[in-house]
Amino acid sequence: MRKTLLPFLALALATGLACGFGGDTSTGDEAVATPVQGLESPAADATDPAPAKSTPTKPAPGRPTPLTCQQLQTASLGSAAQPYNGYRDPIPLVDGMWSGEDGVVVQLQAPCAVGELTGDNAADAVVPVLMDGGGTGKFWQLAMFRNVDGRPSYVTMVEIGDRTPIEKVAISAGRARVEFLMRPEDPSSSVDLIRRTAVYELDGTTLAEIGYIDAPA
Repeated sequence: MRKTLLPFLALALATGLACGFGGDTSTGDEAVATPVQGLESPAADATDPAPAKSTPTKPAPGRPTPLTCQQLQTASLGSAAQPYNGYRDPIPLVDGMWSGEDGVVVQLQAPCAVGELTGDNAADAVVPVLMDGGGTGKFWQLAMFRNVDGRPSYVTMVEIGDRTPIEKVAISAGRARVEFLMRPEDPSSSVDLIRRTAVYELDGTTLAEIGYIDAPA
């Protein structure tokens, strides 16, 4: 009889433990972890128990690769719709430079920036340009290139000013931010140079300034 009851009691004890601890044990005071949107871990593939191998980052299918600053070194400034500084034909850059028969020298400057400006999820680029006509004027500009199938296509250019060196360029939230040095517009100003941070947004085929902040350099 004892041999018969022992298995039965063991089974009953196991069943009781399962019933007593298998239910909801929360007291209502515990914090509940909520996944942050965009940071959730992807579900594991149950059919592939092998660990995932590290592979180089590639653009999603159908999405062009981001432009690079190096690509701009051999791009062309100007287009039929947006001529560069009145030149009828686009001017081709070689190693980031072009020299015209009129003595004008155009050269890309550092730093450039890559990021989304057109809303098509293909990272574009902006780069400072210095145009030297041979005189005292050194005209700084900001050129924008659109990403067309992973290649730079000139869109437009913004005049920054004469002898206004661009020091920083960045693209964030669909806008280009440019930091440069300039002389005060007010002749009575007590400072010699101003550091201006201007923000631009693409409006059709124009980079439109939407605001700026000045500070003593």
